Amino acid sequence: MTGAGTGTAADTPTRHGEKIRCHPSIIVERSISAIVVLAVLATQLARGAVPATLAILFVGLVLFNYRQWSRTTIQFNETDVVVERNTLFKMKKTLPYAKIASVNINRGILNRVFGTSRLLVNINSGSGATVPEAVLTFSEDVAEGIRAGMAERLYGHETVLEDEPAEPPVTFSPADVIVHGLFSVSTYQTVFGFAFLAYSVVQVYVSTVTGAGAGGTALVSLLMFFVVQLAPSVSLIFHYYNYRVYRRGDTIYLEHGLIRTYKTSFDVSRINAVRVKRTLAARLLSRSCIEAEVVGLASGSGESLRPVLCLLKDDATQQRLLEDLVPEFVAEHARERQPEGARSVLLIRAALASLALVLAAAYPSIYLYRETAALTGVAGTVLPYALPLATTAAILAIFYATAVSYRITEFGTGTDLFTFVSGAVDRETVVMNYDKVQMVRITRGPVARLFGVARARVHLLSAVGGASVSSGYFAGSRLAAIGETVMERIASGEYDWRKNSI
Repeated sequence: MTGAGTGTAADTPTRHGEKIRCHPSIIVERSISAIVVLAVLATQLARGAVPATLAILFVGLVLFNYRQWSRTTIQFNETDVVVERNTLFKMKKTLPYAKIASVNINRGILNRVFGTSRLLVNINSGSGATVPEAVLTFSEDVAEGIRAGMAERLYGHETVLEDEPAEPPVTFSPADVIVHGLFSVSTYQTVFGFAFLAYSVVQVYVSTVTGAGAGGTALVSLLMFFVVQLAPSVSLIFHYYNYRVYRRGDTIYLEHGLIRTYKTSFDVSRINAVRVKRTLAARLLSRSCIEAEVVGLASGSGESLRPVLCLLKDDATQQRLLEDLVPEFVAEHARERQPEGARSVLLIRAALASLALVLAAAYPSIYLYRETAALTGVAGTVLPYALPLATTAAILAIFYATAVSYRITEFGTGTDLFTFVSGAVDRETVVMNYDKVQMVRITRGPVARLFGVARARVHLLSAVGGASVSSGYFAGSRLAAIGETVMERIASGEYDWRKNSI
């Protein structure tokens, strides 16, 4: 790191008032994408004055980023961090320690080449939850030193250093990471992905039978399968490789990553809700994972922003890790199932959805029948009736999902926590603290009013900004108790704003 003064930033933020700069490798970080684009353009348009123009753009970009780096300083003061840029467009950003939610580190390929780390400073803000307020690049040891110093201010103790490894309560093998990558993707996404794959196979088969070329349709479907199913799974495997999670005091630490490595920590008081999730495939394997809603953990990497506290593990291990990491969100209260009136509402909704599906599939079914009725062989037997059969199967699936949804949806309330259980296919148990609730919205449609039930939507701050969690159909008075409990805790003083960052 290059400092404006003679000292280093290793002991920041204790050396208050000293202005420092990021590591100069940030010039390369900011220029690399544009340089690649310019290089590609240069190879494709290598004629006339184009190469010279692109070369001028390249030099101009590097000079621009150099000037921006040389005129940007970071100052760690007693109460805040100030990032100031003194260029044509001046900028001064003040980040009070009291408002900082987390200070995290991640390292990509360029960081490893230059021996640096990216320090991501996040404010506890729902509106800007997905983007760090400051991304600062320092040499690796300096970044760790700054993070440790800031963690002491934020959490009241130092972060765990590399030479003081904490023993994680549960270890995750590479096989666990692969299982998580393959089976934590939502079932709906998996169905769409394999539907594209099946369509591409059918296209190839039809083209083989008819002797016509499949054209680009099969290739496009195959590409969609890659985008929808394969790429997200591979991305998750890379993202959570070498996964570790542990808790020290009131701070939870996460470390993972193959190509880009991540070190994340946050105080348990920042957690607004805990989700235990089980996709259909995970349920068949008797596995589940844990996610947390924590504001201010943006990594800026594009991967899932919700911190995962447990990769897909067997249910007993998941429960043990839940009790070790976040005992504050272990709900022991009883849960109730939906009343009889909810069944009628769900069946009416299923009937309306089925009717809409039949109307939408009518014309395409007739068209497909006319186009494929003359085919011979298996194609001539199956394809004319493919859409009606698919529509019938979808309607059966809708009514089956309705029956399952009615059976598994639950709602429970306790002294400090309340719980929603939902998901006919991908199941989710969300445990929320009354003190983290921002708003409760209860709705009753005309059909729901007829059967004396209502639905609640609870709004919370989350890792992706605002989030809402919906209940099933329950008696309106039972759901209204959530908002009433929130207000009672505020009125009685039981809600301590100093322990809640919302």
